[in-house]
Amino acid sequence: MVTVAMIAQHFEATIKDHPKMKLREIQRRCVSKMHVTVTIDCSYRVKKIMKEKMARNYKEEFGLLRNYAHELRSNMPGSTIKMVVQRVTVDSLPHFKRYYVCFNALKRG
Repeated sequence: MVTVAMIAQHFEATIKDHPKMKLREIQRRCVSKMHVTVTIDCSYRVKKIMKEKMARNYKEEFGLLRNYAHELRSNMPGSTIKMVVQRVTVDSLPHFKRYYVCFNALKRG
């Protein structure tokens, strides 16, 4: 028996590359690639699982950027490190916009 998690794992790279893939397309690919007929509801759950997984990955990577900036500041004094984030509303999570690094050695020439 094929589970939703198995289908999500099988199509992980495809859905990451095409996050706006239609549910009917997921359904069609399940039939052609896995030889399994799934419902639209199952396709919806597969897509939902992948969106949640991608959101977790983005949060983890965003946290790593902050840690990287902190390490650069503490280990390379005089360097300029700027990270710009944007919030849609005051209560929303920050969205990464840009990252700037200029090492002190480059400033001195």
